[in-house]
Amino acid sequence: MADTIQGKLKEAGDAISEAAKKIGNRVSEKAEEVKDWAKEKLHKAQNKAEEVSDEAQNRADQAEVDAKAKSDNCG
Repeated sequence: MADTIQGKLKEAGDAISEAAKKIGNRVSEKAEEVKDWAKEKLHKAQNKAEEVSDEAQNRADQAEVDAKAKSDNCG
């Protein structure tokens, strides 16, 4: 333990610096977790959009085939 005011101030500064590093590391870790979570949700949304688009295209293709078959039977 420091005996002088200068020594005590240095120790206090060191303690503050260490605490700030710990907080910075924790914030960085949480930010990385948030980034990963957001990336995962984005990929899920993109996959769902592709599935819906594919399903809509399949229905449109089937409707076209059905319409052609119906017109061939009628004409």
